[in-house]
Amino acid sequence: MRTDISGGGAQRLTDEVITAFYQKHSLSVYRLCMSYLRDPEESADAVQETFLRWINCSDRPQGEQHEIGWLVMTAGNICRDMLRHRKRYKRESIESACDIGKEERAFNDRELFDVVCSLPDKYKNVIFLFYYEDMTTAQICEVTGMKQSTVTSLLTRARRLLKKALGDDING
Repeated sequence: MRTDISGGGAQRLTDEVITAFYQKHSLSVYRLCMSYLRDPEESADAVQETFLRWINCSDRPQGEQHEIGWLVMTAGNICRDMLRHRKRYKRESIESACDIGKEERAFNDRELFDVVCSLPDKYKNVIFLFYYEDMTTAQICEVTGMKQSTVTSLLTRARRLLKKALGDDING
C-alpha cells in the first residue's frame, strides 16, 4: 500500500519514505530517550512522538545532519516535557529501566552509558551529537543554534564530568 502524506515540506512523504527514515534513525532516537527517561515504555512513546512530529512538520529539515539535529533536539524536548509531567504528578521512574538489552544498544561500556545518562541535559545533548552521531562542533552549532565557544565549553565540561565519574582509567 502506497500512501502519500503531504506535510507542507519540500519532500512528499510516502509509507516507504517514512519507514526508511524511521528504520535509519529510530535506534539513535531511542538511545537518546533512554538516556533521559530511563524507562523503556516511556522512551518508546517519546520516539513515536518524535517521528509523528517529523511527519507532521511543515518545514522538515533537509540533509542528514539537519535531520539528525532536528530529531535530537525534538526528542530531547519531548523527554524533558515527559520528565516535568512525571515530576508534577510524582510518578517514580523505574530504577532498572536503564538495563537495556545488548541488542537494543550499541554502547560497549555499561558504566559509561550510565554516567552519560546521569549528565545534565545540556551536556548529554552535545555528548550524544558529538560522539554517538559523529557530528563536528560546527555541525552541532548549526543544528542547535549555539555558538562555537558554547559547544566547545559544554563538551569540555562534559568530558571532565565523565572523567571524574569514571576515574582516570579512561582515555580523555
